[in-house]
This record gives sequence, C-alpha cells and structure tokens, in this order.
Amino acid sequence: MMAGPYVKRGYVSHTHANFGSILKVIYNILGVPYVNQYDQTASLLQDFFTDKPDFRPYEAVLPDARVFDPQAAMKPYKKTFDWRKIQKGPEMDDRADQRAEHYRQQQEK
Repeated sequence: MMAGPYVKRGYVSHTHANFGSILKVIYNILGVPYVNQYDQTASLLQDFFTDKPDFRPYEAVLPDARVFDPQAAMKPYKKTFDWRKIQKGPEMDDRADQRAEHYRQQQEK
C-alpha cells in the first residue's frame, strides 16, 4: 500500500513487491548504489508512480474484516487497534520544540 502525490490513486499493480523492492525505489530516488544482490534483483515498483502529482488529501478507509481484521492481528500482542487514533492522524511535531532540542543537542557536543 502506498500513498503520496506521485503514487497512482486506486491503482492495483501486478508487480511482485517485497521489502527489497521498497529499498530499491529509495536507492533509485537517492541515486545511491545497491547494497547487495537482493536489492539489485528486487522488482522496481515504477508502475506505482506517475509524473503528474495529485495533492488531494487521502482518506483512511477501514479494511474489510473478511480480508484483514486489524483487531485480530493485534491479539498476539495483547494490544487493541485504535481506529479513532488512525483516523485522527499523527500528532505533528512542534517546530519550536524541535529547534530547541536541536540546539540543546548541539551544546552537548
């Protein structure tokens, strides 16, 4: 599952994808060499992307429990799936706090 302005919306790829494929995309974007043969031979996920960005916001949709049940997936970890927290989205970092922490760390060096 991918999301971003350069990712095709509603697109279903038939390209085999795995973690090596994700790394290969990152290496290609950054222009760095592959680390090992698994990165070299991984599928390149170029069919997921478009050169025409779509900046409309994404809306998270709860998966069909017949396909994937998040609550059942969390049982082995004795955790619950908080869908409201997912819908709310991540809490954004305070830039002033980040800046203060950066300068604090610089003084420690």
